[in-house]
Amino acid sequence: MRLKSISAILISVGLSCIYSYVLFSFFHQASSAWWQSLVFFVALAIIFNFLYFMRTDVRTYTGILLASGVIKFLLSCILILIFSFTLKGGFLTFFIHFIGHYVLFTVFEMRYLLQLIKTKQQ
Repeated sequence: MRLKSISAILISVGLSCIYSYVLFSFFHQASSAWWQSLVFFVALAIIFNFLYFMRTDVRTYTGILLASGVIKFLLSCILILIFSFTLKGGFLTFFIHFIGHYVLFTVFEMRYLLQLIKTKQQ
């Protein structure tokens, strides 16, 4: 199961890098801070995966799933607010990168957690 969590993080990182490359190359949306959002989501994914491994009950997984989604959303809003004050000229391009990374990491995290819940039920 740990291999699946690592692969979910690596797939999210790979697709996020491809997403940012496509924005750079084809849509000319260059942001110098795109990698900071990637580091932010990787750190959150590692912390949340550590919490998922600590719990073994199926009922606590659903609570952790809800709490992790809310915490990730709130921390993301705080980070966007901070960057809106610090990045005056390139905030829109950073925001486009950030939202893409958020969606990709959330999709693969939910996919991994649903597999984890199914295996714990059996």
